[in-house]
Parts: sequence; structure tokens; C-alpha cells
Amino acid sequence: MTINNTEKLIKKISNTLIGFIESLDENQKSKLIFDFSDDERYVWYYTPHVQNGLLIFDMRPFQRNYVYDLMKLSYSIKGYETSRSIINLETILGDYEGRHVGDNRGGSGHWIRSPERYWIAIFGDPYKSESPWGFRIGGHHIGLTVNVINKEISIHPLFFGANPAKVIDGPRKGFRTLALEEDYGRELITSLPDEKRNKAIVSTIAHDDILTMNYRTFDKEKFTQGIIFSDLSDSERDKLLKLIDIYINRFNDIISRQYKIKINQIGFENTYFAWAGSINESQGHYYSIKHDNFLIEYDNTQNNANHIHSVLRDFASDYGEDLLALHYKSSHSH
Repeated sequence: MTINNTEKLIKKISNTLIGFIESLDENQKSKLIFDFSDDERYVWYYTPHVQNGLLIFDMRPFQRNYVYDLMKLSYSIKGYETSRSIINLETILGDYEGRHVGDNRGGSGHWIRSPERYWIAIFGDPYKSESPWGFRIGGHHIGLTVNVINKEISIHPLFFGANPAKVIDGPRKGFRTLALEEDYGRELITSLPDEKRNKAIVSTIAHDDILTMNYRTFDKEKFTQGIIFSDLSDSERDKLLKLIDIYINRFNDIISRQYKIKINQIGFENTYFAWAGSINESQGHYYSIKHDNFLIEYDNTQNNANHIHSVLRDFASDYGEDLLALHYKSSHSH
């Protein structure tokens, strides 16, 4: 019997998770572990909201390394680097808010900004490979949801944000954490001739956040607007596919490769690209990409359009729901 790459990846993740659990004391474990059937599994925040689970701040240094290893295994190399950049922005943001409390550039300073203010929660039992299990790592601008069911893995929803999107001052001045998400989107909308651009721009005012937010479910038909794939030229289609790749390449390479095969088999005929707001830099803008399988949303309006929210949702695979349905079907048919 050959073990495929997905199974090897799942084995690495479960071993890391088990090592992490065994490093914890009972008090830490009591905050961390939930039943897989608990509704908590569907809860996540990308705002600086207190979350359930074990806080990185409340771990010893070697225990924190397990959490970072889980992130390394879930994301691609680039995805992991991006996630750490997002977390490191908390220090810059906290410093900035401390100096600019009350003005409209930095924010209110109400929140504690810390790279240690991220939580992990575990669902189910990774010791029992035949039962569903998973984990969630989250905090400000990070939403990582991993579910493992029947030797298959789902990493949806997948959220990245950045504040500041472009560092305004200090030693990292000019650094942009989610540069390609913004640049490739703008490259596509500005490359369209007027007639196509007018079709793609659904509103001159950008939404003040992604529309799906952190909702468990949403109406996918709301996103069937903008310009459809068949109306684009080959070079415009290439730009759209390049933009989609940025989001799929956040996943571990094994998962992103499989995901690309799946969506390429379905094709892109029913894919819509919609833009709202300005096409100019440093002005509020938003876009969505709706495929038969997934939705991408990106928004940059807050803090003088220097604050990005971006997400990849899957209509069937969010929270591993499609895998779970198959699991229950097969386990009840025996």
C-alpha cells in the first residue's frame, strides 16, 4: 500500500499536535480541547477579539514552537512567512496607536497589540485517526481552520489581514505584507478597457469590510455580479488566474496542488470578478472573485485605505463540511 502525500502531511500534523498536547499541563489542556461536534469549531475572529482556546502568551517558549510548526505545516513556505509578518505587524501597530491615539490614522488604542495574543483550539482527538479532528489558530488578522476527516484535510476558511497594509514610518517603512493581493487586483481592473471595466465595477463606493465577515454560512448568489470569465480576453483571464493563485498558494503545497487540480477540472466559465470603490492607490477599494467552488474577498478601506482584509472561502469545504458529510454517510452505511 502506498501512502500518498496528503496522508504523510496529516501524519506530520497529528504528530505535532500530539507532541504539543503532551507538553501541556492540565490547566492548559482544559482551555484547549473541545469536542469535534462543539459549535465552537465554527467560531473564528479576525478582529482583535478574545477567543476560546489557549493563548500563546500562556505557553512556555518550547510549547509555542509547536504552534508555529503547525502553521508551517498548514501553510506554504510563503504563506507561513506572510502569517508571521502579519503577527509581527501587531508590534508596529501597537507602537503606532500609542503615538496616534484619537486620530483617524492609527486607531483608538483600545486593544492590546501583541504577537503573543493569538490562540489555538483543538477539536476532537488527534490520537484517534479514524475520527474527525482539527484545530484552529487565530487572532488579529489570522484565521487558520484545519479539519482532518477520513485521511483528507480541509483548510477553509483561510483569512489573512494586514494593518498597516503599508508601514508608514519606522525601520520597516514601506513594507507591505499583502502586496500582491492588492497589486494583482489593481493590475487586472486597470487593464480592462472602459466597457469591460464598467461591467466589473459594481459600485463606486467600496464596502467597509469583506461581506462574508466570519459568518459560518452566507449566500453565494450575492457574488454573482461583475464581469464573467467568458467576457475576458486571454491576457485578462491570465491576470485573474494569477490573482486567484495568490490565495490558493497560501496553503501547504500538497493541498494547493490538489485544490488547483480540482478547480481546473471544473473550469472557470462561471467565475465572476467584481470591483467596488476606487481603482487608484491609497483609496478605498474592494474586490470579489466567485468560482463554482470558492469565493475570494479582499477589502482595503479602513485606516485611510491602509488596512487589508482578505479571505478564501469554499462553498462545500469550509470547516471540512463536505468531508464530514461523506464520513457520516460511509460510517452509517456499514
